[in-house]
Amino acid sequence: MARSDTQLVSSSLMTNLSPVTPGEAAAFAKKLFGIDGTAQPLKGERDQNFLLGGPSGAFVLKITNPAEDRRVTDFQTRALLHVNKVDPDFPVPALLRSENGTYEAEIDTGGETRIARLMSFLPGTMAVNVMPSSALRTAVGRTLARLDVALSGFAYPDVDHDLSWDLKHATRLRHLLVHIENRSNRRRAERALDGFDTFVVPAQPHLREQVIHNDLSLYNVLVDEAEPSRVLGVIDFGDLVRAPLINDLAIASSYHFAPHGEPLAPILEVVRAYHAVHPLSAEETDLLFDLISMRMAMTVLITEWRARRYPENRAYILKNHPAASLGLARLDEVSRAAAQEKFRKACGLET
Repeated sequence: MARSDTQLVSSSLMTNLSPVTPGEAAAFAKKLFGIDGTAQPLKGERDQNFLLGGPSGAFVLKITNPAEDRRVTDFQTRALLHVNKVDPDFPVPALLRSENGTYEAEIDTGGETRIARLMSFLPGTMAVNVMPSSALRTAVGRTLARLDVALSGFAYPDVDHDLSWDLKHATRLRHLLVHIENRSNRRRAERALDGFDTFVVPAQPHLREQVIHNDLSLYNVLVDEAEPSRVLGVIDFGDLVRAPLINDLAIASSYHFAPHGEPLAPILEVVRAYHAVHPLSAEETDLLFDLISMRMAMTVLITEWRARRYPENRAYILKNHPAASLGLARLDEVSRAAAQEKFRKACGLET
């Protein structure tokens, strides 16, 4: 029997929230964490986030989606605490304890029990707001490698939760192809799925696996506006999963293709910088083309489906769609064999 869209997409992407107002968010912050201030809504895909400003400084209040498993929230909390412990200078948000001494506080919103967490607000501007450069791409590659090194020793039971953005499960999104309006995009997404099923799926059991950030987009990297190659923060651990390590690099790389000229040139800079800090194997680099293509296809597939389901949040949902569509078109110009050779050369591996 055919399965519906909703059976194959994680529940937190399909749950309508009982909205928390800025006034309520400020009250929660005061009651639960002892922080006075005013709250300003921040955009989010699944949760509700608020920027708090007041005498004590700036903070971010995250209120989880009611459909999110409590263990998933705990998983994210413990991962952040782990990174802060093993690499104290790495720029990730610091969690603050509640008045009860915990990092997670329960709140009731419209009869739904949700989790609130308060964390430090990191300075800087999102990397999407600055001009792309070789220095920025090198910084992104090195930063991600350092984060993956920090996360390599993090273990958590029952970590394999259901997440639509988990690249290792991309095969199950094939049913969403019917929602892609543009025929060329649909054809390219289908080809990416075919490549993933043919080359990645058989290789996955043999790849290095660990907990990864899983969404190092240009929106989740904060940089110094005056010196854009200086990374000031990595944010949004909401897509954290345990998966093949190479997936993390593929996901980050998918945001750095060249709109003109050699399509892979900027991506190679990210990969080269990552490899210099956290060396890759030839087997891993050989899958990068398939994984990057699949990540771009996932962005088109999931966002078009969600934008139809939640038109009120359409602009935010589709923010990465134009770049992913163009990226798929640009990768169409590169053969898999040529890409594999370029990735190996970038890492100094035998071709």
